[in-house]
Amino acid sequence: MEKSINQRYVLTEPILPMLSGMLYSGKDLPLRRDVVFFVVESTDEATKEAYIRKLREVAPLSDNRFLHILDVGMEPNYIFAVLKTFDGKPFIQELKGHRFTPEEAVSKVLELGKGLMDALEEGISGCSVHAANLWLSDDGELKIINYWEKGTHAQRGAQGLGCLLYQILTCSESIPASFDTMEHRLREALAAIPRAEQEMLISTLRRVWNDQETLASFMLVLQGLRQDTTVRQDVAMPVWDRQVREKTEPEEAYEEEEPVDEEEEAPPRRSLGRAGRKFLVGTAIACLGGAAAFVWLGKHQEEPSGKGTSPAQTEQHAPVQTPHHTYDKPAGPEVANDPNQKKAEDEIVIVPNLIGLQNDTAGKQAMAAGLRFEFAMEVNEREEGTVFKQEPAAQTQVPKGTRVKYWVSKGTQQ
Repeated sequence: MEKSINQRYVLTEPILPMLSGMLYSGKDLPLRRDVVFFVVESTDEATKEAYIRKLREVAPLSDNRFLHILDVGMEPNYIFAVLKTFDGKPFIQELKGHRFTPEEAVSKVLELGKGLMDALEEGISGCSVHAANLWLSDDGELKIINYWEKGTHAQRGAQGLGCLLYQILTCSESIPASFDTMEHRLREALAAIPRAEQEMLISTLRRVWNDQETLASFMLVLQGLRQDTTVRQDVAMPVWDRQVREKTEPEEAYEEEEPVDEEEEAPPRRSLGRAGRKFLVGTAIACLGGAAAFVWLGKHQEEPSGKGTSPAQTEQHAPVQTPHHTYDKPAGPEVANDPNQKKAEDEIVIVPNLIGLQNDTAGKQAMAAGLRFEFAMEVNEREEGTVFKQEPAAQTQVPKGTRVKYWVSKGTQQ
């Protein structure tokens, strides 16, 4: 099939049916380049004019996480948008056979989230990030195809990214109607990951599903998770083997093995984008509180006491106790005595009240007060993700830089 448009473009063959149109491959004859066409059939002039306006509103966006709009136009029976093409194909065609690792899946969802935040600054929001609306380039990057139309609630924003992460991890084209079904399939897909990490990942995705995470806070969690993974990829031992080995060692040994110069040697981090930077300045470190909730490849788990409990009972019913997640420099000897640092630590600050706050908010409050913090997650009657205890108590006067510890509820988990 070949169809000429305006004596400039040629549609060669259909690629993929989309929700509101059809995706075609084609050529821009004067410029001798391959392009992609998004074609919507319509004979109603008012409808076509409105659709063209919608396309032109988003056309200035030049973010590489979107297929750029090069041209738009109308014919008697349809509207078309000419999109910049990249070597690759629609992601939905590769979804069931992709070989992305869980770490790579997190990284790709994070990058798309950064693109959404940057697009939001340009006034573009609500586009679908369902796998059917993504293009997978040959270099492994995901790009949004249609960003001028709104997706459903489960396809856009934080929940859309959470569902996309589910799709990539389970190689599933459809999204279940309930999170319980999603959880069952996630457990099957993540069977190779230690139980504790499964619990934390699924707990976070449940919060996203229940609209308890904003796009920005979800991006903070994924950013911290990717940073944690990157640091451990510098270790010669495979990540999963290292996790299993260290889970069996005493906590003291774990702290001794943690690299002293981890902050200095970690690779440079990519920013959260323009909108992300404006929204998150001053909170990028505290955000790791939410990331630690994943305990994906990073902070290691303490085993439940489990006295008198069989392994099978522990796996099915016993709540997983997380370690005390600490947010300051890794344990180790001080390299130098900085007079300015000593002066800062001599300052007295007041411990804020963290009880009742969400995990990530509590970490930000502690950092804002000039304190370090650590937290543990335990079963409690409080709502999941809510702080129910802290030490020292609120309003206590302590030296600046003191470490505050708080406990976050995992819910009743009956």
